[in-house]
Amino acid sequence: MLENLKKWLSSLNGRTGVIIILTAAVLMQLMSGMQYYYAREELRSDLVRQAENELVIKAQNIRAILNNVEAATTNRRWEAEQGLNDPDFYMDLTRRFVEDNPDITGCGLAFIPDYFPSKGRLYEPYTTRRQDGRIETMQVASETHDYTTSPLYNAAIEADSTYWCNPYMDTDGAQMMLTTYIHPLHDTSGRVVAVLQIDVSVDWLGRTLNSRRLYPSSFDLLLTVDGQLISGPEAGKVKQKDLDAAVRLLNVKLQEGAVKDTTRVKVAAFSDWEDQADGYVFFGTINHPNRWQVAVVNYDDEIYASLKSMRNKTLWLMLGGLLLLAFILNRAAMSMKHLQQTNIEKERISSELHVASKIQTDMLPSVFPPFPDRKDIDLYGWLTPAKEVDGDLYDYFIRDEKLFFCIGDVSGKGVPASLVMAVVHSLFRTIAAHQTNPVNIIHNINEYCCQDNASGMFVTFFVGVLDLPTGRLRFCNAGHDLPVIVGQDGVKLLEAKANLALAVMDYAYSTQEYQMQPGDALFLYTDGLTEAMNEKHQLFTLKRVMAALEQSRAQQQTTPQALVGNMLARVADFVQGARQSDDLTLLAMRYTPQDEEVLLSRQLTLKNDLSLVKELNSFVKSVNQEMGLDKSLGMKLMLAVEEAVVNVMDYAYPNGMEGEVRIDVKVTPDRMNYTITDRGMAFAPTEVSKVDTSLSVEDRPIGGLGIFLVRNLMDSINYERIDGKNVLKMWKKMNNLNIKKNEDEN
Repeated sequence: MLENLKKWLSSLNGRTGVIIILTAAVLMQLMSGMQYYYAREELRSDLVRQAENELVIKAQNIRAILNNVEAATTNRRWEAEQGLNDPDFYMDLTRRFVEDNPDITGCGLAFIPDYFPSKGRLYEPYTTRRQDGRIETMQVASETHDYTTSPLYNAAIEADSTYWCNPYMDTDGAQMMLTTYIHPLHDTSGRVVAVLQIDVSVDWLGRTLNSRRLYPSSFDLLLTVDGQLISGPEAGKVKQKDLDAAVRLLNVKLQEGAVKDTTRVKVAAFSDWEDQADGYVFFGTINHPNRWQVAVVNYDDEIYASLKSMRNKTLWLMLGGLLLLAFILNRAAMSMKHLQQTNIEKERISSELHVASKIQTDMLPSVFPPFPDRKDIDLYGWLTPAKEVDGDLYDYFIRDEKLFFCIGDVSGKGVPASLVMAVVHSLFRTIAAHQTNPVNIIHNINEYCCQDNASGMFVTFFVGVLDLPTGRLRFCNAGHDLPVIVGQDGVKLLEAKANLALAVMDYAYSTQEYQMQPGDALFLYTDGLTEAMNEKHQLFTLKRVMAALEQSRAQQQTTPQALVGNMLARVADFVQGARQSDDLTLLAMRYTPQDEEVLLSRQLTLKNDLSLVKELNSFVKSVNQEMGLDKSLGMKLMLAVEEAVVNVMDYAYPNGMEGEVRIDVKVTPDRMNYTITDRGMAFAPTEVSKVDTSLSVEDRPIGGLGIFLVRNLMDSINYERIDGKNVLKMWKKMNNLNIKKNEDEN
């Protein structure tokens, strides 16, 4: 080979051949450098977008933890201020705080000196969750631990307001680094008599932040607004000098006023962190009054590792191209063009597969939640992506005895479709947590998706809300394939108005309803089912879908798992191994309400007159006595029913409007059911999330603090507007009731 090369070179006009080869080498090197530069910039842009998304998710997680702690404190404050005459009550209260809230590490109450003389000058009941999972309750006040000298205690007493403190080491109670939510408590005269302290483990916050990372060596930090480190990676995961350098860099940026703009994620580059490569620190402000900072650190060596590897490979390919140029100079131009196209394609595929792998790893747990273990609903789903990533989604969850579910299909394929899928899935979870009307959920998602939709991608989407006690299904279809009802009488399409798909334009969507009967199954799918294609390019079609469901119904195989399994088998037989061209998603649910034995049934109808509350209490008390309930449980039930009925009178019948409120109580072997019905104005108490603490207890609406009280006292609540009536149902689980069924009652 070398001998032939020498002969060919000698046949050239010496210097001209060398010049051509050197010129080609220079041009190829310039081309490689330009490719590397633009690819690096594109990769950096992708990193910025990924880091922004990562910070948003982490900030939402931290904010959710803080909000959960604050909400739990607010919900229990009323209960805490009711037991100010019983010191032993607070030992149990702090323990229940920790047991009921996994986000809370410890809970303590520091009373003003001599408030409980029987407990000595200082009384501070405290409960903590140890690292091994044990929950320990103690009285931590002592001669060596005088909390009245603590700045946290004195600041709370003096300011009489709630706040989150900076991290500190607790050597007396939890014996770990903590950040604490401070909340003063008042007696009936409004005097501050105690300070409620809710502790959150700094290490736990750090593990939460660093549970997922963009790259193996990436790590996350949480700092106060003045730059004090709250939490970071676990010890040993990151070198201490690198951690300190990151904190110093962030402190410099914070002192420069980088946190003034809290609406955007900021980025700071660093270099020469001793033996570590250069990199970036992305940071932003959590949307919370404490304005904590969350940051993620990434190193260049990992960010651009695949790009550098590709560059080295490209250089070897270029060297081969030069050798090929030395042999076949007249085909050099064609060879270089082919080489350039090959490199670009390889780089695109490598980048897409890397991003796809990351998205799939992070998103699968939330796209495929565990199926519910309930008697009244059976559900099963399946998703098969056509490529490494998919643009289909389905999700569901149960709230207030309602099943919220969705299925959707993003236009396009690959990474862009999967990113849009992730956004829509997150929006559904967030919005449906506070909305029960499907059209409101669809409208809010569409409003967000229409913003800055430069790519022109759209989403077909179906949202349903099934009221489990009644079987009432409300749904909104945004351009998605029609679902199918599999009932005892046959198989039929669930006709729905042809609304516009999401992310196209602002649109007035509409809600429709369907009454599910016991045993009815609802089958949903994406167009990957009807458009599944065999080797003859024939489509599976809706006709075959209906036939497969009818066959399952005829064979009495109507469980969701059977419907999905039979459909997948029929599709596999049809396509005969042909490559799938679209994502395939199936979701089936079967409504299976259970008839329960009624042990006791009572009814009371009242005018909307608050003076009749005594009659209501007598009614509830008589039911409690007949059930043989203990006094404590009976008082809780009476309080919950009274709170609900009084607010119905105030809200459903305002401005002196006359009407009636009907209270039905039924007792089954495992629970007690209260149903409150009125014909007043429509209102949905379960959708209200804010609490108006400026109102008195008597005037507090059920949508405010009242709904939190009812939720706390009852195991479940459910609201529906049925035939022009407000119907509020409340359940309380019961065990070992001393009741005998009255055979004369229906």
